[in-house]
Amino acid sequence: MRTLLWWVLFLSYAGLIFWLSDSPLPQGVPFIELPGADRAYHFFEYGLLAFLGLQAFSPATRRQSWKVLALCWLYGLSDEIHQLWVPGRSADVLDWLIDGLGVFTVGLLWMRWHWL
Repeated sequence: MRTLLWWVLFLSYAGLIFWLSDSPLPQGVPFIELPGADRAYHFFEYGLLAFLGLQAFSPATRRQSWKVLALCWLYGLSDEIHQLWVPGRSADVLDWLIDGLGVFTVGLLWMRWHWL
């Protein structure tokens, strides 16, 4: 039952990422933009995806863990490509690299915790 919960969380979160990136950015909405906030969002967004993915897949080896992390990073790539067709959005290689930084930072911490 516990594993099912992680799978539901992982897949729901992946769906949320897709849904949010499928929405055009709101125009004319006043907000305070902090320098680097967009990059921080990408880092934490995909770091959380990696954590949920590792919990859902419950990899038994480091090799399996790396495969889960690669899957999460490729999901980030698919998200950037998907944004090419969303009005008001664009694909950004730097966003994808920051996604990977979040994925692999969380992944390395997770592996260190599980295989000290």
